[in-house]
Amino acid sequence: MLEINRNNYTVNVSEPILYVDNESRGRSGHMSHAMAEFAPGKLIDFNSNCTAKKYDGHSTYGWIEYRISEDGGETFSEIYELPYSKESLFDGIHVISVEKAVACDDGRIVAICLRNTATTLCAPWDTPMTVTSFDGGKTWTKEKELCPYKGRVYDAVYHDGVIYVLEFCNDGTSDFVGVKNEHVYRIFTSHNNGETFEELCVVPIPSMGRGYGSMLFDSDNRLHVYAYNIKDETHLDHIMSEDFGKTWCGPDTCYLKDGIRNPQTAIIDGVYVLHGRNAALTGFVLYTSEDGVNFDDGYNIASVKGLCYYSNNIVLEKNGKKRLLIQYSECYKSQCVNIFHRWLEIEK
Repeated sequence: MLEINRNNYTVNVSEPILYVDNESRGRSGHMSHAMAEFAPGKLIDFNSNCTAKKYDGHSTYGWIEYRISEDGGETFSEIYELPYSKESLFDGIHVISVEKAVACDDGRIVAICLRNTATTLCAPWDTPMTVTSFDGGKTWTKEKELCPYKGRVYDAVYHDGVIYVLEFCNDGTSDFVGVKNEHVYRIFTSHNNGETFEELCVVPIPSMGRGYGSMLFDSDNRLHVYAYNIKDETHLDHIMSEDFGKTWCGPDTCYLKDGIRNPQTAIIDGVYVLHGRNAALTGFVLYTSEDGVNFDDGYNIASVKGLCYYSNNIVLEKNGKKRLLIQYSECYKSQCVNIFHRWLEIEK
């Protein structure tokens, strides 16, 4: 157990738990770390099964797997394959990533599928799609288009019966960061559990040189959006809305001592948690904050060099205590990765 002491609380992080052993099967598995709790204690957890031979293992060329936990993430089922991802691979035009998924109040699971060009590392991207399961991941609907904009969905949350989806509308033809005026962050919402989506807004946050993104609601129903700046990796863009995305305050920036790439955020027991690959590409850094803007100096909770530490998280509950399940990739050879879990708890 790793214990990180802060002024008003202590962060406890478990030792790594191997979730997907790609090394033993000669595979890799970047980017697809979506998780969703579709019933109390019942969790669906995605990962990618990708080639270890293309781009030294740092690609999306493969298909999507998932497992089911019925005890809040302690143990998991056998591996299942997402049919849409296998069909796409066989068609040879796109390969699929599932970086985000949500579970709705009626128990349905909505998986958001990125369509990556099959012949490249991952980008360019086509328009995102969704597939839905009404039976806890046993079967899935036919895929349908989420919106008409090509790009990468960086986050999705379910809040008070509404799905919010954050997409950076940039097809990645030139770069994954913004290089044109039309490269902007948009939020889409669904008020019918993923049946249809509509554009809520263009997020008024700088987009030139930006990429990646994260989104969350705080305990006061304020919506926060964060964006990575490739030209200044120690300052994370931040903007906030107090009316569910209709108007916005800011933007401002959050100083991060070791920088961050592919930021992922959560709130647990009133503490903001931010994690991702550090700017030096030498570790997996974890920051915390009491206001979502002023973060501590961070702590490298893992230190393998390379293009790894894509990650995601989900807040779960055990015996009345909230805890954060963090999933992340870590290199075992070149850019080939295994997938790990860690549990994070806050003590005050």
